[in-house]
Amino acid sequence: MPSKEEVLKSLRLFKSRRDNLLHEDVDTFEHHLQQFVEMCNTDPLVKSILDPLKDRYSPDIDAWWNERLQSESKLSFPSDPEEDLVFRYFLLESVEKNDSYLINFGISLGKRKRDEWIELFRSLVARPFLEELKVRLSAAADLATPEARDLQAVPLSRIPGKHEVKIFLSHKSVDKPIVRRYQKVLKQLGFDPWLDEDVMAAGTNLERGILQGFEESCAAVFFITKNFKDEKYLGSEVDYAMLQKRTKDKKFAIITLRYPEASEVPGLLRPYIFVDVENDLEGFNEVIRALPIELGPVRWKKNVVD
Repeated sequence: MPSKEEVLKSLRLFKSRRDNLLHEDVDTFEHHLQQFVEMCNTDPLVKSILDPLKDRYSPDIDAWWNERLQSESKLSFPSDPEEDLVFRYFLLESVEKNDSYLINFGISLGKRKRDEWIELFRSLVARPFLEELKVRLSAAADLATPEARDLQAVPLSRIPGKHEVKIFLSHKSVDKPIVRRYQKVLKQLGFDPWLDEDVMAAGTNLERGILQGFEESCAAVFFITKNFKDEKYLGSEVDYAMLQKRTKDKKFAIITLRYPEASEVPGLLRPYIFVDVENDLEGFNEVIRALPIELGPVRWKKNVVD
């Protein structure tokens, strides 16, 4: 697996080549297409996605182009997503080698001008390929979520790994109803709350499972109610939180919410974010403010725009 620096270099190069191919002036299209194809054939991260598909599928690209010459029917692409991805790459590669294919493509779709041919090819062939390749590259690079993997919007230095974004919810079992409410809302906001009974299968070593939960988290939230006692596993969780804070520094937050009539906050937690809250709403507000990961961009709900 490439180093983190090599991965970031590959993603930056992909973004640059992709943006040039899609958005630069049509007069430079052939140049940017050549650069993009060259990147696909040489960059280790891109090759890790495309090479296995090239070995698996052998699409008849010449037959597809011949069909374009003889027919004005709708474009057809493979139904299998992986075959479709490599098929579109071979189309890009064939146009890079022989620009007469681009002319034939545009004319077969009723266009007569070069800039129209290019825009059609960008929209119908290149853009779907590039969007899917972006998602796969981000997954291969071990980035967090589809929102965080949007390379156009977020600097790569601010994208956490997918094993760094959980939020450990520490509590007494009797307080599970309170914690469940937090878990539900945090999930709806796009976070990944860690709750023992959901993530630890039967037979899991309890201490080892809890430690792993902390190692994969960016924060620990301690719920201090009248039921809380600093003993047994709760005591271990305080120790694990302290260890993660020393290791991750600003990338790990210790958040303590003290409900009315609650027990005293353990001494080891007092130097960190510690607030008295009257209700869940106040508690949610304090958690969101204290997390090292911010909420995502404002957007329409999917069902509104579909």
